[in-house]
Amino acid sequence: MIFDDLEKIVSQGLPPILAIFGEEIEMVVELRDELLSAVTFDRNNLNQAHYDLTASVSADEVLDELESLPFFGDSQFVLLENLTNLTGAKKKAFDEKQLGRFEAYLANPLETTQLVIVVRGKLDSRLKLTKLLKKTAVCLEAKAVRPQELAAYFPKSGLSRSVLARVIEKSGGSYATAKANIALLKTYASGRDITLSDVEKVVPKSLSDQVFDLSDFVIAGKTAQARELVGDLLLQGEEILRILGFLTTSFRTYLQVKLMADGGMSEAQMTSSLKIHPYRVKLAAQTVRRLTTDRLKKALSALIELDYQIKTSVADKNFLFDLLLIKLSTEL
Repeated sequence: MIFDDLEKIVSQGLPPILAIFGEEIEMVVELRDELLSAVTFDRNNLNQAHYDLTASVSADEVLDELESLPFFGDSQFVLLENLTNLTGAKKKAFDEKQLGRFEAYLANPLETTQLVIVVRGKLDSRLKLTKLLKKTAVCLEAKAVRPQELAAYFPKSGLSRSVLARVIEKSGGSYATAKANIALLKTYASGRDITLSDVEKVVPKSLSDQVFDLSDFVIAGKTAQARELVGDLLLQGEEILRILGFLTTSFRTYLQVKLMADGGMSEAQMTSSLKIHPYRVKLAAQTVRRLTTDRLKKALSALIELDYQIKTSVADKNFLFDLLLIKLSTEL
């Protein structure tokens, strides 16, 4: 895991050049903060410097600092943040002359300087500077974490496995959102153990949760509530195809749970097979008791057919979705 990699790098002594970057921006910031804490960063220390290159800072001054020997002690620590020359951003931190100086430094870094480069986002691999950096630096790339691997990034959360799994599910598999929701829950719980009930009460509903609510409205024949919820989601900026995709997944889960239940499988076995949270399986199992397999199959087929129609028809996609919503909520 990337945080373990940073800990190992720090314990062995920082390399001449370390690059921290990646699309998981919250993780990049956390790695930067952990590094600054590990080196006991102090702005008043003349052998430590932290430059944000998007701020009103002289690029030549930054390069002078980088190329200079430490004033006191045997080494100096220099952190450069937001070096846009490594990305596709139009506004560049260094001009051509300054970029040449920086490239020369990367090719022949000072042994007395520990340079750390932090970029919040992906690097443009086509650029000469990026290729040179990856050749000369130790790189830590904060890639997007797969939802099934996310729990490993919160080993000190203090949450039980089931509670943490539900938080991650309600966070849409996002590292940044899960981290914020864990902090929110800890504030709410005020030191006591956090329960699944707390998660349902405190953590905002994800799109997946809201679409499960939509599924329930449709199955219960609550057409007005279903249409109102879709309207709210559209006002929040959600795309109709994205809503349709989640609704299709929801009905596919219902059908799978129905078939498994009819086959005599327990909820625990369903959870293991479907690899979704037990809470979601429990709700689905309760819902499908009043539905036939045939009706679920027809509903799922209609949703899949609608996806094709929206992608190939010139008709208004919101209108087509609304029509199917009304149809499903009156026929299921």
